[in-house]
Amino acid sequence: MIRRREFLEGLAAAGAAALAGSGASALVACAREDPLERALRGLLADREAAREVGLEVLALEPEAKTPELLVDRVARGRAAELRELAGKGAGALADRLRDQHRADLSEDRVVVVRGWVLSQTEASLFALAALPEGDRPAR
Repeated sequence: MIRRREFLEGLAAAGAAALAGSGASALVACAREDPLERALRGLLADREAAREVGLEVLALEPEAKTPELLVDRVARGRAAELRELAGKGAGALADRLRDQHRADLSEDRVVVVRGWVLSQTEASLFALAALPEGDRPAR
């Protein structure tokens, strides 16, 4: 089980390492993949623990099972801005999401999972981690 402190500490460090190590080409590895989705998935340090919590989030809200919906929930109408931040490095994106996480908690935008109070931002990131990469509905 992932602890909140580990999530917040790992958010910036893992994202920076993932983006720095893979380069910008990894962000557009697949024509159908959203570069913001890729960057958000790269922010979580312990992917298995995040997946475990994400499965719990998805069980509470089964209609939230598409990457597009979860990315939209994190972005909150600012997808272009977050993509730009991701392009500058994971640190800038992680900083913005930490601010959003704190705002969620202070404004009571939370989800309770097994007694844990998660911000909506955290819950959406964890749910995204629980979905397989490239998991797209047929069009």
